[in-house]
Amino acid sequence: MVGDSSRAEAVLNQARDLDPVSFELELARRGWANQSGSEPEVLARRQRISARLGSVAVAAPERADAWIQLADYLRSLGNHEGALKATASGLKRDPVNIELWLRRTRAQVELNQLDSACRSLRHCVKLAPTHDGVEAMIRVHPVCSKCRALFPTPGAEVCTHCGADGPARGAPVASVRAARQSKFDIYFPRVREVVARALDMPDRIKIQLTLDTLLKRHLKRSNQQCAAVLRAMSEQFGPAFDLPLFNSAVIGFLDILIADLIRAIDPRVDKGIDTGIRQRALSNA
Repeated sequence: MVGDSSRAEAVLNQARDLDPVSFELELARRGWANQSGSEPEVLARRQRISARLGSVAVAAPERADAWIQLADYLRSLGNHEGALKATASGLKRDPVNIELWLRRTRAQVELNQLDSACRSLRHCVKLAPTHDGVEAMIRVHPVCSKCRALFPTPGAEVCTHCGADGPARGAPVASVRAARQSKFDIYFPRVREVVARALDMPDRIKIQLTLDTLLKRHLKRSNQQCAAVLRAMSEQFGPAFDLPLFNSAVIGFLDILIADLIRAIDPRVDKGIDTGIRQRALSNA
């Protein structure tokens, strides 16, 4: 509020009282971006900003956005070990946050922890196979076709794990993505969002709905709740359903219902996924 500093200060204090964490995150973003002076001065100020942001994240550990922003700033400062620790802290509270997993994978690559990075990237693929960041990471970091170890760059000359020729020498490479990815892996992230909205699930419950755990449990729900899920899925996927399979979906147990609904999706008529993903889904349809 230009020219009215007292009113501006009052509004700032009100914002601080309403949501102190978001307030601190916004201050950090502005402070990080609006820097001038010599390079050492800018570096020193940004180090102070990241230190303060670290205190904010520790004080509000459930805020994944604070850990994400902290990891980004630490990586920009070249503190990849710190970025790795920040993602670990965030994932303790939000173990299926794909943004944290991507940043963790990137930090492991920067630290040359390629075995760990390969495992993390595989987990990213399983968690959110159609995420743009996951797709980009897969393209940048292929794996050795002989030992399945991760290459640090797409132009690596040799595999650091087995010594085989890398892509820079014309050797064939593979992807951490499974060659025949299941329809369940491809569709589950979207289905989980639909189910969480339909049943008005709190975030702490939603993040527990992973493909590995959900389909191994017997989650009893009322017929009304299952009917709400059916309606929501119909609105989301519409004509992409194989109607006989969709209409025969089991009512009563949420895990069985979701398995039936994913099985009923026909990738050939689903316009929500690109051609490559559609082909992979059809290979296991």
